[in-house]
Amino acid sequence: MQTYIPHLDIESKDFVSELLTYGKEGTVGVDPLPCIQRLSLSLALTLNWGVRMGSQNDALFKEITHVEEEVSRFRSTTGNLQDFIPILRLNPFSFGSKRAREMRNRRDVYLKGLNKGLEERMEKGTHKPCIQANVILDKETQLNDAELTSISLTMLSGGLDTVTTLLQWSVALLAQRPDIQKKAWAEIAEFYTTDEPLCDAQDDQKCRYIVALVRECLRYFTVLRLALPRVSIKDVTYDGIIIPAGTVYFLNAWACNMDSAVWTDPSVFRPERWLEQPDAPMFTYGVGYRMCAGSLLANRELYIVFLRMLNAFEIRSADGVDAHPLTGNSDPTSLVAMPERYKAYFVPRNGEALKRSIEEFEVTGVQD
Repeated sequence: MQTYIPHLDIESKDFVSELLTYGKEGTVGVDPLPCIQRLSLSLALTLNWGVRMGSQNDALFKEITHVEEEVSRFRSTTGNLQDFIPILRLNPFSFGSKRAREMRNRRDVYLKGLNKGLEERMEKGTHKPCIQANVILDKETQLNDAELTSISLTMLSGGLDTVTTLLQWSVALLAQRPDIQKKAWAEIAEFYTTDEPLCDAQDDQKCRYIVALVRECLRYFTVLRLALPRVSIKDVTYDGIIIPAGTVYFLNAWACNMDSAVWTDPSVFRPERWLEQPDAPMFTYGVGYRMCAGSLLANRELYIVFLRMLNAFEIRSADGVDAHPLTGNSDPTSLVAMPERYKAYFVPRNGEALKRSIEEFEVTGVQD
């Protein structure tokens, strides 16, 4: 995890900087989604290919976010029946199939470009350490192109689908819950002041309330509510019934996170529950050895983003968007639950200190 901290440091700093800039220091309502998407995408690109996405204005940013959003819709369990009813795939006039092929082709273009760019840097010896390069250089692994592509797609979709969506929901809720912001800021103040709004990127989740807040957002919104399908490799006997090998399973992560056997008030957003029951189960990342491999990284990323965002800004709602995970869901048929687009004010708690911290960070980065 320590090797990833510098990446989390710069991406979360740029996230805060964008909110300050686009929000004109708290005077203009900001749609946070592009800022959140750039944060998630840049981190995914850095970890997998060793390149950053430094601006929302980059044409590649717009192409990747659009295509990945479309692909996410195709992966919907309820919105793409031909995945489960094979005969539907024979329809030559299927608009869904045509659209899927188009997105596949467009996705192949930028994946090929990212891979080619990495190969050229590796040949010149100028590449930065990253997952894709490490796998290619590992002579024992010897993955083929399809397997390398699978890793790449996992990194892209994992960041853009889950982290992006979770932050989008969380900001919407926080903008309407000044009481939670106030408590979070008070807890942060035990370790940092507004004179150091960016906090310490090396902070290993020592602010317990922020850890609890992140976990409650993950539980309450459960962005991937019906987890990706798994197939059993052997017969399983459950409640006297034999479920044969080859059966497709879906984990209802939403129901698990809302289990009244675990929580007495599952429908209430209450971060304190994780201080009371820190070892309670969490199903947002899945369970077992096939759960999300990036969960530890995602938790650390969310922690530093929440820490810096709440210490730097007071968030105020600009349009009162519905932040309830059920009634506020913009598309119930989508694979990933997403709220309606909205705007919020990000009002600096100490504007001068925030601008100074960002400027000093950039100077330090150049010197390093």
